[in-house]
Amino acid sequence: MNWKSIVFLFSLTVMSCSDIGTSPESIFFNLKFSYGVGAKNVLNTFDNTYTKDLILDGTITVPFTISENDKEPISLKMLEIDFFSYPDTFVVPTGDIVGFITPHSTYDFEVEYQSNIKYLHWSDYFVSQDSIAVKLRELIVLIEDLIQSNPEYSKLQPAKGGYI
Repeated sequence: MNWKSIVFLFSLTVMSCSDIGTSPESIFFNLKFSYGVGAKNVLNTFDNTYTKDLILDGTITVPFTISENDKEPISLKMLEIDFFSYPDTFVVPTGDIVGFITPHSTYDFEVEYQSNIKYLHWSDYFVSQDSIAVKLRELIVLIEDLIQSNPEYSKLQPAKGGYI
């Protein structure tokens, strides 16, 4: 075997073992995100549906698809905040609590990323500036904004009533 063949095989081996050329959008990613009071709103990219809490009128589930381009900022934000290192049940440290929220939102995540599944549950009833909670709220706002900017969402009937 000549030196060119050895260099080629070595380069091929290194490239096949590295993440070069693997961008977040090319990595398989699915999300089931439940949120709101009682976590009744649900974005589910596993089965391409969205369930909206209509409060007095119950819930409605409709076909709902988000593009791979829309999934990319979610996966990037998850990596940025180290989402996959959060505990399965997130609780704000008690020393950082300055008040309570009523009614409060509950968040449930089921994320499939790189052939792994990550679950996270958070009942967000504390007012806190804990940096980890702030980062998680940034992710939540990103996902909610993405949902509400989807043309399918604007076709849904508005909720009647409210929670106290």
